Amino acid sequence: MISSISQLLNLQGATVKGCSEVEGFICIHLEITASGASCPHCGKYSEELHQDRPILIRDLPTFGQKVLLKVPRRQFYCHSCQGFFTEQLEFLNPHRHHTKRYEENIYHRICSSTIEQISRDENLSADEIQGIFDYVWSQRQPKNWSEAKRVSMDEVAMHKGHKDFIGVVSDIDARTLLEVVPSNSQEDMTETLSQQPIEVRKQVEEVSVDMWGGYPKVIEEIFPNATIVYDRFHVIKKVNDELNRIRKEEGITDRGSKFILLKNYVDLSDEQEEKLIVILSQSKTLTEAYILKEELREIYETLYNVEEGKSEIEKWLDKAQSFYHEATQTIRKHLQGICNYFISRATSGVMEGINNRIQLIKRQAYGFVNFNNFRSRLLACFS
Repeated sequence: MISSISQLLNLQGATVKGCSEVEGFICIHLEITASGASCPHCGKYSEELHQDRPILIRDLPTFGQKVLLKVPRRQFYCHSCQGFFTEQLEFLNPHRHHTKRYEENIYHRICSSTIEQISRDENLSADEIQGIFDYVWSQRQPKNWSEAKRVSMDEVAMHKGHKDFIGVVSDIDARTLLEVVPSNSQEDMTETLSQQPIEVRKQVEEVSVDMWGGYPKVIEEIFPNATIVYDRFHVIKKVNDELNRIRKEEGITDRGSKFILLKNYVDLSDEQEEKLIVILSQSKTLTEAYILKEELREIYETLYNVEEGKSEIEKWLDKAQSFYHEATQTIRKHLQGICNYFISRATSGVMEGINNRIQLIKRQAYGFVNFNNFRSRLLACFS
């Protein structure tokens, strides 16, 4: 029976010698199989036991029961160093009160739940749960940028009402988060991202951003070999915003008209196509504006060459400027960066998905007061 429990526990270098109950926990008494240990300082092996003071540590539950392990903490004398050392155990980090696997379990659960919920489930304080997360996070290697060739940069509001923005950077190809910056200011973005080795930053070939004025300057300084790509979805959004304005000015108030007009034509159902015909029949101006919107989308969908794309967008601008005054001005101002999309069709679509998950993490945690806790939580969730 004892042998079977030892196999179930699967703790390297330890066997079970007995069980008891301690305050609602199953307490499993362990025995270390080795007769001695190697000194962590000089590597010499010693069997000269100085003292043995068992401690209780928390382990993963077994068959629905919370588990404590009574672990011998043996101290040996090293003749080479002429001093004492405490035996290092494979399943327990030094000075910790939980097994490695228990702390790893807590760490991963925090990435999909809340500290408060885990605190209730485990009968540990919120500070203890946060401490476990911080410790495991500190033992992990920082995110490696070495393979990032195409990245995306964006901003996320820490609080409701679009207040207190932070900067976020993602790897487009790996579809993961690389860095979180305490603000979206040019100074903070530059200071944080410049901590990456220059060799790594030189490897970045494209950076996808919206048309906010500060990012291009950051990109030029931080990623010297990168091409700036203005995200196609932000361009289309500007056109869609003006199309919706035209709809209102033309007095088109049919139910669902906004959704149908802004949705890509190729994605409309047969029923929606019929409704679109009814909507456009009410206004020649809206019809022409809608056709122009779809022409721009078609340019994005079908072209794969920068010069060809630029030529077609310039033709589109000449036709569209009387309908989309603000959008065409913006596109002309950022034309080269917009056309760089046709190099490899890089977008910030990955970043939009990451931003949505960030919002979910914020709601789960009821907001974050400490930025460092927020940053480590986000990077852990996307690692």
